[in-house]
Amino acid sequence: MECAAPPPPLGLWSFIRHSLFREYGWQFFLRIVLPHPLKALRAIRTAAALDVSGDRVDTPAAGHEAPFGGPRAVLGLGFCMKPLDPPCPSGRFNHDCACLEGRFGNGPLPAACRQCAIRELGLLALRSGAAVYIMTSARDILFDLYLPALRYRTFTTGLFTLCRFSLRPFAVGLLAAGLRGRMWPFQSGDCRDYPTWLRADGGDKNDRTVISAAGHEMIRDILLAAPPALVRSTAYEKRGEILVPQAAPAASGDESQ
Repeated sequence: MECAAPPPPLGLWSFIRHSLFREYGWQFFLRIVLPHPLKALRAIRTAAALDVSGDRVDTPAAGHEAPFGGPRAVLGLGFCMKPLDPPCPSGRFNHDCACLEGRFGNGPLPAACRQCAIRELGLLALRSGAAVYIMTSARDILFDLYLPALRYRTFTTGLFTLCRFSLRPFAVGLLAAGLRGRMWPFQSGDCRDYPTWLRADGGDKNDRTVISAAGHEMIRDILLAAPPALVRSTAYEKRGEILVPQAAPAASGDESQ
């Protein structure tokens, strides 16, 4: 007896319709669609036409592609990439990473951190002066990423890992905010339907997500090719919910008299 084929994923308009009366949906409508209707409609049309079947999906870029790095660049990684066994010492459904924030100093790293892709990629991003954002709920992404980018150009470019199911909806926010994005879908552990995505959006996610080896190498290559930051930091600090490179301490000769 043959197994029934899985149901096809929701299209972008179906995703929007399902989300409209949830907080993320109506907040997005009030704060982005109503003030910027033409920009939002263009973003939806462009995102709907994206081919999301490959190992990497890019939102269309305006003008020349600048190298990744610097204070207006952000590496966005799903909270669900955090280890489960042993568990992440910072907890799971949050924007924290004790390792990237330097809380362990020069001491031994916990076993969970030694096998964590967030730590590895985050440290490479630190070399380029880019921020790191551990992504949790759609609402948080709206307020922490899309709105600051739209209003203040806080970020202009980003590298992101997320469920293939979320690629087009996520691209809508990037395009509406004017944020050039390169996105890699998870290969395993990802959400593949709306009910599962909705539970994960509230923190109920019992699987660890993993990007493909090829995707991991692509992100590493981009981060390694980024120009080194002018001021090197050794750890991140929280600014709101975003991890930004710590300001280097002033040299004693530079202190004001």
